[in-house]
Amino acid sequence: MKKLFRLKKLLTFMVCLAAMTSIMSFSLNFYESPEIDAQTVAELQEQKKKNQQAISDLESALDSLENSKAQESAYQETLNEQITLMENNIQIVEEELTRINNDITIAEDNINSLNNDIAVQEVNVADNTELFKERLRAMYVTGNDSLATAVLGSTDFYDMLSRVEMVKRIAEHDSDLIETLKNDIEQLETSKSALETEKLTLEMKQEEQVEKKEEFNSYLDQYNVAMRKSQDEVERLNRESEMTENEIKEHKDAMAKADAEIEEIIRRNQEEVKRKAREAAAAKAAAEEAARQQQTAQNNANNNVGSDTNTNTNVGNNTGSNTNTETVTQPSATGFSWPVPGQYYVSSEYGYRWGSLHKGLDIAGGSIAGASACASKAGTVIAVSTSCTHNYPKDSNCCGNGYGNYVIISHDGTYSTLYGHMQAVYVSVGDYVSAGQAIGAVGCTGFSTGFHLHFEIWENGSAVNPRNYL
Repeated sequence: MKKLFRLKKLLTFMVCLAAMTSIMSFSLNFYESPEIDAQTVAELQEQKKKNQQAISDLESALDSLENSKAQESAYQETLNEQITLMENNIQIVEEELTRINNDITIAEDNINSLNNDIAVQEVNVADNTELFKERLRAMYVTGNDSLATAVLGSTDFYDMLSRVEMVKRIAEHDSDLIETLKNDIEQLETSKSALETEKLTLEMKQEEQVEKKEEFNSYLDQYNVAMRKSQDEVERLNRESEMTENEIKEHKDAMAKADAEIEEIIRRNQEEVKRKAREAAAAKAAAEEAARQQQTAQNNANNNVGSDTNTNTNVGNNTGSNTNTETVTQPSATGFSWPVPGQYYVSSEYGYRWGSLHKGLDIAGGSIAGASACASKAGTVIAVSTSCTHNYPKDSNCCGNGYGNYVIISHDGTYSTLYGHMQAVYVSVGDYVSAGQAIGAVGCTGFSTGFHLHFEIWENGSAVNPRNYL
């Protein structure tokens, strides 16, 4: 009987050992993620980072282009004002030139008319002068004095007086006529001189207006050339802006594609994790059932042996008992547990502060520096930042986009959690972590003024209040 008992006990031990070995082996495989997926996610995240930097640079360039276009637009408005002013000035000058040209034409016509009048008057003076000279020559040749002839030829005294008076009047008339004609000629010459002076003045004004018109036309040409250059520059800026916008769209499309690929990888990993979890649970249940059955058989055998040998022992009563080697914070009803066991002081809650949304909880405390930051829920690590090599005060240009060293874990495709400002990170992208597993050490990296863990929960891509899930 003793040999039978020992044989049953040995068989029981071997079966339990085989079952536990199977469970441990499966569990190890369960926590492994495909290396190719982890590498691919890291590469895609690096691509996203480069694309985001490119987008930032291109948006800055686009802003610069828009500023340049705004400057060109303002410049064109000034040019349009100058062009309009020059065109108005040219129109005024042309109207003035038309008036001056008309005045010059009138003056020339008046001068020509005066020249004709002067010529007529000069002819009249010459004719009358010649007649007066002929009478004097005739009187001289005949030896007759017109006055004496008039006296001697008179019939009586009254006739004599009449004749004398007539001769005097004829002489005076000739003299006055010639003098009048000379005065008329002088007046005509004076008017002609005044008209010529006026014409000369008009011609000077005409030349001045022509010079002004040429100057205004020169300015107008310069403004038009500048306008064409500015329009060409705006067209160039528009083409460059369009190209920049297309580049931004390409980078955003690349980021969206990378996000889709990452989500697909995470989905595949999560499906694989769920499948392995189901298999592990089934294997564990089968092993536990086998162990339970073997334990029952062993207990029955022990009871039988005890009856035969009158020995009452409880050997193996503790066989198969579970020992919990890791103590974690009890999960809430939603499955999330507190991320820093033993540290429950929250220095900043979820909500708006300083004009922006604080998307998580800041878990702090006097002894929190270096404490373990633990996964709030089982999941797959999808993002890691380890670029911060030391703790330092708040800086707007700090590493990790302000989060410093951080870890992001995806949970069943619906939820994800973020752990920021850590001084050390223990996991890598693609790792599967269990709830309560230490993933890093609390620090003060990134946009931080003191040691604390910044903890966020995201549901379907949107940040939610962690208080509602813990």
